[in-house]
Amino acid sequence: MTSRRTLSRVLAAGLALALAAGAAQARSFYIIQSGADAWTVMDPEGIERIGPGGAQRRAWVVRVQRNILTGNPPTPGYVRTLTEYDCEATRTRWREFSAFSRSGALLVSKVNPNPEWGPADEASDTYAAHRVICEGGGGGSVVSAESVAKVVISLMGSWDPPPTPYVPPSAQSPAKTPPTKAPATKTPAAKAPAVKAPAAKAPPAKATPKT
Repeated sequence: MTSRRTLSRVLAAGLALALAAGAAQARSFYIIQSGADAWTVMDPEGIERIGPGGAQRRAWVVRVQRNILTGNPPTPGYVRTLTEYDCEATRTRWREFSAFSRSGALLVSKVNPNPEWGPADEASDTYAAHRVICEGGGGGSVVSAESVAKVVISLMGSWDPPPTPYVPPSAQSPAKTPPTKAPATKTPAAKAPAVKAPAAKAPPAKATPKT
């Protein structure tokens, strides 16, 4: 199920690469599944005929791996291998390889000190690659892209987790209306008690002398 999903992403990516190439010369490349977490990319135009009669051929193949190192989280990368194919005897042998990180940094490189032939059909992906080299097809899927590098980058990207959906910033809360203050009630100033002028007293009646 996972491999089918990945293959769908790869084919979709291949279509995107072909469209993105636009005016550039898009070419066909073969992609062979080399396991649950690996793909082999082959360029049919990079095949070199060697040996008498051209029965033997040589080509660079790129194996893209979900985890080029050990440990977690997985670190995508790729291995570029120079392989020879004997089309008559159905056998293969590797001559040298280089492993790279996703950014293109060289991790390790090795030349085979004793290249020995082995049966091409010992693994399904090896046999599929042999058919591509010797028969011009018959194995894997075909995608169009501008270069091998574009295909490799797309394959490594197929293992990336889906992007986090964009969440628009929340609408700003409406400006808070400052609480309306009740108009200050002025306390009327205490009035001084009205001072009443003392009522004018009538002058005391004078006693009338008796006669």
